[in-house]
Amino acid sequence: MPNYLIRLTFIGTNYHGWQYQPKLPTVQGELLKALGKLFPGDLKLIGCCRTDAGVHAEDYVANFHTQGERDTTKILLALNSLLPEDIGVREVRKVSEDFNARYSVKGKVYLYRLWICPWRDPFMHPFCWKVRGKIDINLLEKALSMVSGTKDFRNFAKLEEEKKTVIDLETDLKVRDCLIEIYFKASHFLRYMVRKITGALVSVSQKKIGLEDLEKFFTDTPCPYRAPSRGLTLKKVILPEDDP
Repeated sequence: MPNYLIRLTFIGTNYHGWQYQPKLPTVQGELLKALGKLFPGDLKLIGCCRTDAGVHAEDYVANFHTQGERDTTKILLALNSLLPEDIGVREVRKVSEDFNARYSVKGKVYLYRLWICPWRDPFMHPFCWKVRGKIDINLLEKALSMVSGTKDFRNFAKLEEEKKTVIDLETDLKVRDCLIEIYFKASHFLRYMVRKITGALVSVSQKKIGLEDLEKFFTDTPCPYRAPSRGLTLKKVILPEDDP
């Protein structure tokens, strides 16, 4: 049975995340409706991860099995004509039958954007957390170094299933005038992990809590902070062929 990989991008503003929900608009729901017009019968669509309501993706990977061979270019063109304009398919290709978007990917890169100027940029506004108050970049850098490396992130997450909570997290920071970009790379992420880390980083950088408080989140204190979903984007899904 042919197995097809779909690589897509979406603006998450109008959706309650990736995961299908019967009475709410979701990205998976829209894609299933479009695929249903192309392929008869029930179709199982597997996504590489869940996303929270309002979270965006510049890169997202899904797969589905179907009966019979189909031209991948025709599938791509048809999906882009059927899907809403805030969801775009940029690649469809046949993969091995054992490829599973949830389990076969090797890692992910998330980007969180902070907007730190008092004025609004309408081109950036839907994709940033507009932070009120001053951000101390030096403190932000110190806090980011503290969350980097191999650590137990259970206190930065909502644990809903059995997942390894010890994660090797790589981070990077870019500051450009009004825009702060924080990058997070790991083999996997826990629910709310990036948003909770970012919320804590901002609290430290605004001197609402100290670095010693951040350290406590890795021991016995759950992190009470969570950044808004609008600032979070799934930047890159790392497939086996991408992994050096």
